[in-house]
Amino acid sequence: DFTKNLVDFAASDAVYTADFPAHLEYAPVYAAPIAIFYNLPTVKESIYLSEATLAQIFSGYITNWDDKLIAADNERTVKTVTYKTKKITSKVGGKNVTKTVPVLDKKGKPTIASTSEKVVNIDLPKLPITVYYRTDSSGTSEQFGKFLKGANAGENERLWPKTASGTFANQTPNNISTFFNFQGASGSALVAAGVKGKVGGIGYGEVSWATDNKLAVANIRNAAGEFIAPSAAGTSAFLGGGTIQANGSLIADYKKSIPGAYPIGTASYGLVYPASAGKDAATQKIVAEWHTYMLQKCPAKFPEKGYAQITGPLYDKAMAQIAKIK
Repeated sequence: DFTKNLVDFAASDAVYTADFPAHLEYAPVYAAPIAIFYNLPTVKESIYLSEATLAQIFSGYITNWDDKLIAADNERTVKTVTYKTKKITSKVGGKNVTKTVPVLDKKGKPTIASTSEKVVNIDLPKLPITVYYRTDSSGTSEQFGKFLKGANAGENERLWPKTASGTFANQTPNNISTFFNFQGASGSALVAAGVKGKVGGIGYGEVSWATDNKLAVANIRNAAGEFIAPSAAGTSAFLGGGTIQANGSLIADYKKSIPGAYPIGTASYGLVYPASAGKDAATQKIVAEWHTYMLQKCPAKFPEKGYAQITGPLYDKAMAQIAKIK
């Protein structure tokens, strides 16, 4: 619809790779982690997964929870990070609500309070893995695929060699449609529901779907060698290491060592028309105000959902992009 000029704006977690609209600007308005959620009732502690192990689970090479590679991730010394936080009060639904949010430094980056190491020894059950994935085309699937390819680039490239795609099954190394332990579902809601209903299930999606379905989320290893749980602060730290493009989009760097970064994070964009598109000025003013509200207010109101506020140089770029909506 955006390509055909049928709407006043659109939104996406992914950017165009072909069929570019004649008039297009990206306005990053918030960021969010993509969580890896799972259903293992007998495991009381959040599990740890490296990028290589995760790729082999979601490509069908690893099919049981007691696999030696999963065991190796969960029987080791792990590095973790704690962020400084503060409480803020804002109005939600007409009521004052106090939330805990990360403390940012002068550059807009989350501030690390402490780092630590601990020995983990998590006993994984002898249980088949059922992988739930999205069958519809989505930015979530594409960004997850970018992580699996980017984080495993180099010596582990064979684990996820294909280019990321909005359709998950198109980017996997194997033809997962023939695998009995892979279950497709349309939308994150059904993926999470599938995992909830299947002991041994695993899937991916926004943190809120894990929270709403009372599913555990995995700690994922970043390029600094730390295992990080999905959070607003970790996502902000990760995206802060990306490269900002002239059109407002961001290219993430999955190999950059950033302390505290949660490595499966994505910026969400408003797809907007600049003045050159000749859109109605009054409507464009409303669109600009809406994107400013999304950028400046919304993530701070709902940190428990995992949404991260755009900060630092990317925030400055976002404001410059919104200023083009005229």
